[in-house]
Amino acid sequence: MKNAAVTEEKELRLGQQVRATWVRGLDQALGSIEAVVVAKVEKVPTRDLNKLRQLLEPIEGSFHLVKNSLCRIAFRNQGWDGLDSLLEGTCAITPLRGDVAAACKVLVQFSKDHEGFTLRGGRVGKDLLQAKELTALAHLPARPVLLGQLAAVAQSPMRNLAVVLQAPIRALALVFSAVAPQKGEGKESS
Repeated sequence: MKNAAVTEEKELRLGQQVRATWVRGLDQALGSIEAVVVAKVEKVPTRDLNKLRQLLEPIEGSFHLVKNSLCRIAFRNQGWDGLDSLLEGTCAITPLRGDVAAACKVLVQFSKDHEGFTLRGGRVGKDLLQAKELTALAHLPARPVLLGQLAAVAQSPMRNLAVVLQAPIRALALVFSAVAPQKGEGKESS
């Protein structure tokens, strides 16, 4: 009898060690990220979840099915309040390091294609976002397009200034080009 009690105690300690290892792994995954998205996952085939992981990999995202209690501990360790309420049922987290809008596009499209996959919310920087805000973020243009638009907006005032500064010179050149033929005719008649 005494051996059974000792065996159960060792298993409990081993379980605690496994949980601590999981929490350390989650802490490392969440340590240097720009955003995290929480999703509820029910009845989605593993094959499809693996495809989602492959889609997120090039845009510096990952996908982890998590035990809610361990994820709550990892969120607390990061100092993130407010995400605990999103962890209900079978949940997954998507830590993101790259283009957050591109990752949201992938996640929103995946949720449209799979009924059991529902975005719950997330965190971008220090801001908490609800599912509808993540969907709005997914509708933004890609980062290179936004940077191009920003460059065009920044360049516009300089282009307008150049046009305004060139206008008097252009007008003067037009006057000279109109007067030059008349002066040429005046010399021929003398």
